Amino acid sequence: MNKRTLSVAVALTLAVTLSGPVFAAPTSTNPQIAQVQQQKQDLETKVEKLDNQITEIMKQIDGNKKSIEKTTADIKATQLELTNAENSIKGQQDVFNKRVRAMYINGADSYLGVILESDNLSDFISRVDTVKKIVGFDEKVINDLKQKKDTISKKKEALNNENNKLLALKADNEKKLASFNNTRSEQKNLIASLDAKEKALKAADVQANSLVASAQSQVERYSAASPALSRGASSSASAIVAYASNFQGVPYAWGGNGPSSFDCSGFTCYVFAHFGISLPRIASEQQGVGQYVSRDQLQPGDLVFFGSPAHHVGIYVGNGCMIHAPHTGDVVKISELHSDFSGGRRVK
Repeated sequence: MNKRTLSVAVALTLAVTLSGPVFAAPTSTNPQIAQVQQQKQDLETKVEKLDNQITEIMKQIDGNKKSIEKTTADIKATQLELTNAENSIKGQQDVFNKRVRAMYINGADSYLGVILESDNLSDFISRVDTVKKIVGFDEKVINDLKQKKDTISKKKEALNNENNKLLALKADNEKKLASFNNTRSEQKNLIASLDAKEKALKAADVQANSLVASAQSQVERYSAASPALSRGASSSASAIVAYASNFQGVPYAWGGNGPSSFDCSGFTCYVFAHFGISLPRIASEQQGVGQYVSRDQLQPGDLVFFGSPAHHVGIYVGNGCMIHAPHTGDVVKISELHSDFSGGRRVK
């Protein structure tokens, strides 16, 4: 196979699909369509950023819940500790009371009575020493009770304060999540409106439709002849793109790790893992792997990033296009690189 034939084969491989082609048309020469496409792309970028923010907020809320559960468990443990301490002190107090009661039964109704009933000086000294020990024990019991109660009560109060802070933080994050969801819903409606407008304009643009139909026909013919790629196959650029193309039409979902749904970084992780290449799970972390590649040096199979830190990632397929999991409500597909492209990374 010569270089020209290989180039054509790779280009056709880029758009292979199992369930029917999903192919983004190039920017139209029709100025009305181009304007709508740009508006839609800008909104899609905003939705991608919102999806990224929503994912982060959801992670924070999950962390809040785990912290609240731990603090609640600590509060219960502290209350049990306080109860056990009080029971222990109560037991010591009972021992003291029994001693006093024994003295009363033996005819002494007070500490002074015990001392005054001394038979001689030696007995007097002994009784004074005994009373001092009893009184000292009494004071120690009371002091221990107060000290342990104060210490444990302060610990419990601190835990309650921490728990209240965590509850407030969780409530604040949930408000942010609701706000992001509302904004995203509004922008999705705008995207749907622009999408409908674009389709209506394209229906009148026979030349654009003809180009897309021709490209899709070529993809279908090549798809039938493309062999399946087994796990562990060579991670050549064409192999990576061909494997990624198999997932066109798979729906986007937050946290989707495949193969039934993907988010942007879940998609790239899944594709590269097929070739034994492990990528970090988050787009901004994937932005640090491999070798940096500028836009004019991009090759099929390179990771492409948008924003810094990245809020979105895809796989370059050539001709200024990428395959990616765009955003909520969309599917894995081939699209032009976004205007906020921030660099590529070559991972082999």
